[in-house]
Amino acid sequence: MTTIPDCTIVSASFCFSDVHSKARSLKETIKSLDTLLRVPCYLVLYGDSQTIPLMMEKRNSYGLQTITCYKEQRPNDLWSFQYLQKVKENREVYYPTKDERTCAETHLITCNKFDFVLQIINENPFGTSKFGWIDANLGENDCKICEEYDIFKMNYLLSNITDKFHIQIMNVCDKKYKKEDLKREYYEQYRWVVCGGLFTCGKEIGVKILNRLKEIVTTNTILGYGHGEEMFYLEVLDEFYDDIHRSYGDYGQIVNNFIRPTKNIPYIYGLILMNYFNKGYYRECYDCAVVLLKEIENYNLYVSWDMYMSILYVYYASCYYYKPEESYVIVCHILKVCNNNPYMKLEYIKNEAFYNQMFSFSKQYEKSNK
Repeated sequence: MTTIPDCTIVSASFCFSDVHSKARSLKETIKSLDTLLRVPCYLVLYGDSQTIPLMMEKRNSYGLQTITCYKEQRPNDLWSFQYLQKVKENREVYYPTKDERTCAETHLITCNKFDFVLQIINENPFGTSKFGWIDANLGENDCKICEEYDIFKMNYLLSNITDKFHIQIMNVCDKKYKKEDLKREYYEQYRWVVCGGLFTCGKEIGVKILNRLKEIVTTNTILGYGHGEEMFYLEVLDEFYDDIHRSYGDYGQIVNNFIRPTKNIPYIYGLILMNYFNKGYYRECYDCAVVLLKEIENYNLYVSWDMYMSILYVYYASCYYYKPEESYVIVCHILKVCNNNPYMKLEYIKNEAFYNQMFSFSKQYEKSNK
C-alpha cells in the first residue's frame, strides 16, 4: 500500500437518539464508526454537531487528518428532509415492512446517500477521478460487509474500481415492479435488490445515475412508498445497464466480491444466477455466468464439478436466447472441457441425453445461418 487510492469515499453519521428511542446512542454510534475511521483513504464525513467532533477526534488519532474532510449539517437542511412530513404520513397509512429500529429520519439519511455523493463529486476536495459511498456502521472489523477483513482488502477494492457505477447485486427481483401501478405490491415486503451499503463511480456516470436515483426517491415517496433505499435501484439496473459494473453476493461479502467473486459462491449460484435464468432474464444470467467462469477457469475460484457443469450449461442456455450466434462456440468449449477433464466428463454423462438434445439447437442455428 504505497499510495492512497484514487477515490473519495463519502459517509455519514447522525445521532437520532433524541427523536427515536430505538436509535443508537451517541456512544454506540461512534463505536460503530471505528472500522471506517481507520481506513487510509480519502474520506468525507457528514454528521451533526454531536457526531462531527467525535469523528474528527477519532480519525485524527489515527493520523489521517490530512486525507479527511468533515461536513457538519443539521438533518433538516439535507435534500431528502424536504420529505420528512410526507414519509411520516406515508408510514401512518401504509408501512408493511415496519421495523422499530428505524424512523423517518434514519430512512431519509439513507435516501440522502445519493445527494451526499453528488455534492462531493461537484466539490472534489481531493482531486480524485472516482467517488463512492460506504455505510458508516460497519461493525467490528468490517464484519457487516466483509469476511476476514483487513485494511488491505478495502484499499485493494478502491484501487481496482473503474469509472462505471459499481454495486453488488443481492437478489433477483421481478421487473414487473418497475410499473407504477404495482408499487404498492412491491413495497408489501422488503425485496432485496442490491447491497446499498457500498457503491463507487466515476464522475460522468455517477452524476447521471445518482440524479436518477434521487428522482426515484421523490417519485416513490410522493406515491406513498419508499420504506427502504435499496429498492430504489430496480429501474436503474435496466436503464443504465451498460454503465453498471455488477458484483454478486450477500451483504456479508460486499468487500470480498466487489471486484471479482471470491466468497459464498453457492449464494451467487442459487439466488442470483439460477433466479436470472428461471425468470428469463437471459442477459443478466449470461453476464453473471461470464464473471463466474472467468474465475473458475483461471483457477482463482473452486466450485464442485457438478456446480461447474451447471454454470456452463446455464451459460450456454442463456446465451442461446440472448446471443444465439455465440451459442455454438460455447457448446464447443463445454465439450472440450468435458473431453479434457475426466471429472467433468462424468458430469456430462450423468445427463448426456439431455445435454445432447439441448446442444443440438445451437448446431441447427449454426447450420441455418451459414
